[in-house]
Amino acid sequence: MTNRWSKTDAAFLIGFCVLATLFSLDLFPVGDESFSPRSLKVGRAKRNRGKARKKATRELGSEAIYPWAENNLQPLTVNPDPKNEVPLFWHIPKSGGTTVESIAECLDLRITNRAGALPKFGHDNDTELIAYRPWGARGPTYVNADTTSNSGILRAEHLGLVPSGLADIIFTSYPNLAIAHLYDESHKGRAMGLFRHPVDRLVSKFYYLQIADWERTYHPNWKRLSVKQWAEVNNDNNFMVKKLAGKRMNAQVSDLDLAIAMRTLQERFYVGMMDQMEESIRRFNIVMGIDETKENTKKCMEEYFGHGVEKKNSNSHPKVEEGSEEWEILAEKNSLDVRLYEYVLELFDEQKETIESYSMSAFEEEDTTVEEEKDIVKERE
Repeated sequence: MTNRWSKTDAAFLIGFCVLATLFSLDLFPVGDESFSPRSLKVGRAKRNRGKARKKATRELGSEAIYPWAENNLQPLTVNPDPKNEVPLFWHIPKSGGTTVESIAECLDLRITNRAGALPKFGHDNDTELIAYRPWGARGPTYVNADTTSNSGILRAEHLGLVPSGLADIIFTSYPNLAIAHLYDESHKGRAMGLFRHPVDRLVSKFYYLQIADWERTYHPNWKRLSVKQWAEVNNDNNFMVKKLAGKRMNAQVSDLDLAIAMRTLQERFYVGMMDQMEESIRRFNIVMGIDETKENTKKCMEEYFGHGVEKKNSNSHPKVEEGSEEWEILAEKNSLDVRLYEYVLELFDEQKETIESYSMSAFEEEDTTVEEEKDIVKERE
């Protein structure tokens, strides 16, 4: 009997000590209303979702591509169907994306980015999607959805942006979120992006945000820093790999993240190069079914790429030379992005033949359609 009580007493004392320790660590905050059965259930659900995401990432091997791309984007091996597919452009900051938007405006495409949902135009809280011209009859056409923010993407999903068919092209800096939520297996899309060497991109960002007081990320205090000083403290590292992985800027990325990013771009993205802008736009036009023989298209291409045309949306700044101390710091801190960019250079060369084959297929289909129409006319006669 005495031994039984001593064991019970010991168990009680151990349990008491454990509880006291937990309370002292504020794991169970006394008097906190959030500490309730419901909050425990919510917290447990969040932990379970987090574990599920980590498990899914672990299960993705280097030969895999991200599920949002595999399930919701057409592979490059399938010929485009522009009438039934909505293309998405991944806007990587300071990599030529603004120029692509301007060209889309010139081509009079119905654009979804941020402009159509700006509060000043009065359509940011609409319960239905519309395509309209915010600046009047001669201005560009926008859809009243914001695909440049997380909340905007979720609103666009709720309103059925892609199924509506209102958008001719969607611009976003969140490819994983936008493709996962706006597209599905019944409404698959096409993804494209312009790429720039990560070091050049970051140097451009450094100088641009010193003067761009219209941007939400305006940093006039950077004027007091040298490129080297800024490079040492900058936390915008491996931006592209993190965006494809759906990770925050302060998160870590690995060689596995890089491998999956490479495979995803290879199988589901049309890659363009900022320093080969004209050729990149030509390829994007083929994918989107834009006829470059039409007068308006030729006029737009001439406006942006004609002989003697000055670069638009260009912020002149000192160049950081490859091999310099500043360059090496940025290259080392962005080593995964540098490797991804080098792989994109290979993809750009490889994709030329694939995209050219689309043009040939379209020409053959058009030729077949013409012959079929002639046969129908003869039969009627």
